[in-house]
Amino acid sequence: MSVYTKITNGELDLHLKNYSLGKIIKFSGISEGIENSNYLLNTESGDFILTIFEAISADRVVNYLSFMNHVNNKGLLSPLVIETNDGELFKNIKNKPAALIQKLEGKSITQPANEHCAQLGKVLAGFHSCGSDFSLENTNTKIRNSRGGVWVEEAFEKLKDVIDAHQLKLIERAIEFRQYLFSQKKSLLPLPAGMIHADLFRDNILFFKNKISGIIDFYYSFHGPYIYDLAVVANDWCNQKNSSLDKERLKSLITEYKKIRKITSEEKVVWKPALVTAALRFYLSRLIDLHYPKIGELTHIKDPSIFENILIDRIENEHTI
Repeated sequence: MSVYTKITNGELDLHLKNYSLGKIIKFSGISEGIENSNYLLNTESGDFILTIFEAISADRVVNYLSFMNHVNNKGLLSPLVIETNDGELFKNIKNKPAALIQKLEGKSITQPANEHCAQLGKVLAGFHSCGSDFSLENTNTKIRNSRGGVWVEEAFEKLKDVIDAHQLKLIERAIEFRQYLFSQKKSLLPLPAGMIHADLFRDNILFFKNKISGIIDFYYSFHGPYIYDLAVVANDWCNQKNSSLDKERLKSLITEYKKIRKITSEEKVVWKPALVTAALRFYLSRLIDLHYPKIGELTHIKDPSIFENILIDRIENEHTI
C-alpha cells in the first residue's frame, strides 16, 4: 500500500457523504506496499481503510470487492467492504475507484515461526474452500489472472533493455517452468483450482495476540491452481536468509493445510514449477517497479534481488512436498 493520489480534507469530506460513518476524526496515508493509494481513516463509526485503485478498471475492482465480501460472509477473516448509502461497493474519487474497507485488528509479522506457518496452512486451506463456490453475479464467469501469461510476456519485453545477461537468462528459464505449470498438454489430470489470493505475503496477514486475525489485499486474486497459491505462500513464509526453503516451516504449513484439503498427486508433480512460477511473478513485478517507478507522495519499492535469489534456488534445487 502506498499513496500516489493525494486527497484533501475537503475532498474526503465530500466523498464520505456517500456513507453513514459520521465525522472524520483524522486520516493519514499508509506507505507500505506498491500498487494502490491507501489512507487510514478514524471516524465516529470506527477505523477504516480508504483504498484508491490506481491502475485497476472499475469492473475488476467490483470483482475483487465482491470476492472479499463473499469470503467475509463465509466467516473467514476477510475485511468487510463497506457499501455506500445506495448499495455500491465503491465510488470514484479524482476519477479513480475508491473503496472503504473495515480495518481489522492486528499487525503483520516479519519473522514467521513454525506456529505461524501452521496457522497459515489452516487458514489458506479454509480460504480455498470458501472461494470454491464464488462466481460473479451468480454466473459462471471467473476472475482472470491479472499477472498471467500476457503480462509476463509484456513485462519481460519491457525489461530486456534494462537488465543484464544473467537476469535475462534466469527469466527465460523460469518462463519455461511457468509454461509447463499452466500448459494444457501435460499428461496429468487438471490441477485442482478455484479462487486463490495469489499475494499472501507476510504483510497481507494480520496477527493479534499471536493468532491470525485477518487476510488483506485481495487485488491479485483470480481463479487458478491452488498449488500456485501454496507456492506463493511458501516462497515468502518459509524462505531463509540464504534463499532456501526452511524445511520445518514448510512442513508446518503443508501438514496443517492437508488436514483440510488433500494435495493431489498431480499437484505434487508440479510443486517445483509452481515455486518457480510464483517466484518469477514477483521478481518481474519488482524489476518493473525498480526500473519504471511510479510517482507518488509515499511509495515503497521492494528489492528485486530477494526474489532473484529465491528464483535461482527454486530452479537449481529439487523441491518436493
